[in-house]
Amino acid sequence: MRNQFFYTRKEDDGSHFIDSFNVNRVLRMIQERDGSITILLDDLHERVFEIPIINPKTDKPTGGVTRKRDMTQSTIKVIELADVLRFKQLTEIA
Repeated sequence: MRNQFFYTRKEDDGSHFIDSFNVNRVLRMIQERDGSITILLDDLHERVFEIPIINPKTDKPTGGVTRKRDMTQSTIKVIELADVLRFKQLTEIA
């Protein structure tokens, strides 16, 4: 695919993975003080959560759940300097 940007994602346990996203879906890029970038994608989607119902008098769960819907969009954190520079070069308007 020509519109996918591949980058290295690091986990807290030290493992590394190659991930990608569609550059046509990028809304915004924010550069952080440490040089990493946060990328906001145009992929608004709904997430459904189940929250336990708490009895207000006893402050204990009743055993039931209530469903909450939340709208969100993907945010990607690119940390590797080489990936950051490559992304900027790829998306820069000359």
